[in-house]
Amino acid sequence: MPIRRSATTAAALSFFLITLNASTVTTALPVIGRDLNAHAGLAWVLTGYSLVFALCLLPAGAWADRIGARRAFVAGLALFAATSVVCALALDLTVLLAARAVQGIAAAVILPSGLSMLNAAYPEPSERAHAIGRWSAAGAIALVIGSPLGGAITSAIGWQGTFWLTVPPTVLALVVALRVPATPGQPPLRRTSYRQVVTAPAVVLSSVTGFALNFATYGMIFVVTLYLQQSRGQSAWVSGLVFIPMTLLIIPANLLTGRLTARIGVRRTLLLGQLLMVIGLAGLIFADRNAPVWQLALWLLPAGAGGGLIAPTTTTLMLNGLPPARSGFGAGLLNAIRQLGSAAAPAVLAPLGFKVCMIVSAVVIALPAILGRKQCLPSTSPTADSTTKTPAAAGCQS
Repeated sequence: MPIRRSATTAAALSFFLITLNASTVTTALPVIGRDLNAHAGLAWVLTGYSLVFALCLLPAGAWADRIGARRAFVAGLALFAATSVVCALALDLTVLLAARAVQGIAAAVILPSGLSMLNAAYPEPSERAHAIGRWSAAGAIALVIGSPLGGAITSAIGWQGTFWLTVPPTVLALVVALRVPATPGQPPLRRTSYRQVVTAPAVVLSSVTGFALNFATYGMIFVVTLYLQQSRGQSAWVSGLVFIPMTLLIIPANLLTGRLTARIGVRRTLLLGQLLMVIGLAGLIFADRNAPVWQLALWLLPAGAGGGLIAPTTTTLMLNGLPPARSGFGAGLLNAIRQLGSAAAPAVLAPLGFKVCMIVSAVVIALPAILGRKQCLPSTSPTADSTTKTPAAAGCQS
């Protein structure tokens, strides 16, 4: 298997398994609580994992740069597989929670190191954009199949099956990753170099856009779900079905980003995604409160397509804007900020009404477009030997 294909396969598989793990375990949560007789602390099976994952993303990305992306990636996969086994064999909630916390650390190592490995395999920006689109689509596929698959496995063999399920793709990703040449480690960023990196225009724009994307997306899902169940009296099953067409549309949008960025550029691809999300949110703002549920599902489609364009393009922007030797740090930074956007959305939007929530989400997703007009982005990816200097800007792109 060629080196590039190995890097793409390993990174995509790892993102698939991380997303699949979160979806299937969420579905199995009620059964876990019943079998372990642990309803009080049950939420920490998810919260503990997510919190550790978010907190460790940035240091894990920097650590991957320091020891080499492939070495960190393999270590993270081995730890993820081991903790999956421990979770499946857990007989009480304490063991399960401890294993889930360590699993969050493993996932935090895997995500940025996998992207860093992918980045090194594709030095040419347009080819890298295609690879990142495929990587992002793998996560979207896992998101689509995760809940129904988790429900089927839990019903058939028990909640333990949701953890056993992640072991084969983890081992497969590890085997494929060993085919990728090891990348040399880099010295840690000094304070002055760190400041240069985090103030780079592409880093700033991708970070702000990443936060806005997750805030608007998870905020929309949170508010629409509550609206359907509390105001419209719909069942949890129906409210879940509403989001399936939107989620399915994310996959082709992810795969399209490589072609779009090559044809119209990163900036315009982001703008197109932001415009589509605003159109979807505007439709929800002006939709009749008594409109059929399927009409709400239709307005979610442009929002899903827009988010599907923004997510991989934002990752491409971050990786293009940093020296390859610091791509682990950049990937960790971007995903940590996206996690922050996901967490902030329910807290900010919960006290507000439905239409106000949609307006706030639309404003948040549109703001990075205004910032982007004032930022000067690099015309090319920085060279591999510039480990601390930020790339020179080639003028503000329209």
